[in-house]
Amino acid sequence: MPYYPHLFKPLRIKNVTFRNRIFSTPNQTRFRGNIEMAYMEAKARGGAAQVSIGEAPVTRKYVRQSSAYTFILDEPTDRRLLAETALAIKLHGAVPSIQLYHPGHHTVPYYETDPNPIGPMGFVRKDGVRVIAMDEEKIEEMVEAYGNGAAMVQRAGFDCCQIHGGHGWLPAQFLSPLTNQRTDRYGGSPENRARFPIAIIDRIREKCGEDLIIEYRISGDELVEGGLKVDDVIEFIKMVEGKIDLAHISVGVHESLETVHRMFAHTSFTEHGCNVYLAETVKKAVNIPVITVGGISDPEHAERILAEGKADIIGMARALLADPELPNKSRRGRRDEIIPCIRCNNCLTAVGYNDVIVCAVNPQTGKELRWQTAPQPKTSRKVVVVGGGPAGMKAAITAVERGHDVTLLEKSDRLGGILNIADQDPLKSDVKTFKNYLVNRTLGLVNVRLNTEATPELIEKISPDYLIAAVGSRPVRPSIPGVESKTVITALDAYYDASQVGQKVVVVGGALVGCEVGLFLAEQGRQVTIVEMTDAIGNPERNWRHTIPMVMRMDETPTLEYRTGQKCIEIALSGIKVANKEGKEHFIEADTVVLAAGMQSNSETVEQLRYCVPDFYPIGDCVKPQRIMEAMQAGYYTALDIL
Repeated sequence: MPYYPHLFKPLRIKNVTFRNRIFSTPNQTRFRGNIEMAYMEAKARGGAAQVSIGEAPVTRKYVRQSSAYTFILDEPTDRRLLAETALAIKLHGAVPSIQLYHPGHHTVPYYETDPNPIGPMGFVRKDGVRVIAMDEEKIEEMVEAYGNGAAMVQRAGFDCCQIHGGHGWLPAQFLSPLTNQRTDRYGGSPENRARFPIAIIDRIREKCGEDLIIEYRISGDELVEGGLKVDDVIEFIKMVEGKIDLAHISVGVHESLETVHRMFAHTSFTEHGCNVYLAETVKKAVNIPVITVGGISDPEHAERILAEGKADIIGMARALLADPELPNKSRRGRRDEIIPCIRCNNCLTAVGYNDVIVCAVNPQTGKELRWQTAPQPKTSRKVVVVGGGPAGMKAAITAVERGHDVTLLEKSDRLGGILNIADQDPLKSDVKTFKNYLVNRTLGLVNVRLNTEATPELIEKISPDYLIAAVGSRPVRPSIPGVESKTVITALDAYYDASQVGQKVVVVGGALVGCEVGLFLAEQGRQVTIVEMTDAIGNPERNWRHTIPMVMRMDETPTLEYRTGQKCIEIALSGIKVANKEGKEHFIEADTVVLAAGMQSNSETVEQLRYCVPDFYPIGDCVKPQRIMEAMQAGYYTALDIL
């Protein structure tokens, strides 16, 4: 019997056959040219049935930040790049698609001379920008832009286009009663509010004919008061199911940041497949194939959704960033080799802030041209890796895969390093799955020596050509009076042995680690107070997409409170003394004080090993304590340089 029979059952729509039910859903890369093609080609080669380019504006006129988008559909110079990208996808058996997009009243003017944003209603936004209500002329202009954009991509070789009518973008702004209070024929009744998106669909059909597959993405529930609910969505899809070919059911709106974690299901605070119930409800009511999205990354889970008739197609975004080969590995019964997504959200954060796409668990993502053209080793080298954390394991795995003889030395009795804390915290289940993947791959490929401390004498005896030190870091113990008290432990101590933690806890440090360990202890029944010296909890400027749902979870936990703008100035056996910015002091009682004040590199161990071998490379936290992503990148690219 084939692996995952429902997941790998072909689907034929019109003249197009999709080879399975895994669609690589649209995501924005902000790449162009060969870099974009290589990125998309990797997903097609990996076995996805459809590969879709995300958020291609239908017009430059109201979306001026051209650098922020991969393609703009009324830009003549983009036509050749579109054709080459579509061909790159097709050559590997996948169906190319592209998302037609307009942000409407969310548009950010780039220059002072840019036109004002447009939308169904005129109003002044919180940032002071005036939005212009679209009159009949502007409505016709946008309908024509969508039609022209679809015609352009069809001519370029795309078999599908997706109208982005969800997440609060322009078509959704017309459809939703939350954002459309017009009194003309484009507002009021559901039929009137649907008039603009239906006009878009009709214009695309008029210009492209029946062969082009039209997929319509819509939020099955906008999750905000006054917004679209699933019954409204079903009513709309019934209006258009004779005009479109696929209904793509997402969730949420950008109007509300509180819905974003459901929109992308990209944090540990959202269950896998959290939006499937919406697709299931829609599927029962309509007669066209329904796509579901939302944190689905496990082929067993995907198979079960399809087998239970809850959807016809599984949309995956981050899962295929983590491992573009997920479809092929699943089909071939190599489930254990799939790189698991940890839903850390570094992919979206990087695109938003650095205009690049990256993946914490897969250093190859977004760097396809770089690794595909990397020099191959001249011969097999003897390599010793010291340290079995994420950086060390990735370096060892990569070096073995490139033909080298690798020995990994780990002084403890198990691999995993700091990732082993995920074994204790249910909210880190995705990280635990990833850690187990790394450990199993390492044990399966690498000569691992546990309970072995690396010394200069041992390294000399092994006599490697290359020595990679991935010896990690340790918790910082800040210079606070009383910090050596027996009631003081580190966040790592609290994770590894929660039995030593009292009932009343104070966590010193309210960045990400402090919040997560505080939440972990509170959900075990402790009374927890987190104190943070700055005005922000959870380090939101670094990753607000994770911080928002985390703080929401903290606010819902009755045994947890957090206090900002308070600095710990002294630790006693019965608690801590804090001072606010004005210097006013206050005492907080506690049985246990948990330090979450950061990590410091194990630089002493690095220096002991530095001169053992001419080719010596320290990597990971022993260079600078950072995230899983930096550890994986360091391990991968260091091993890539062993020639």
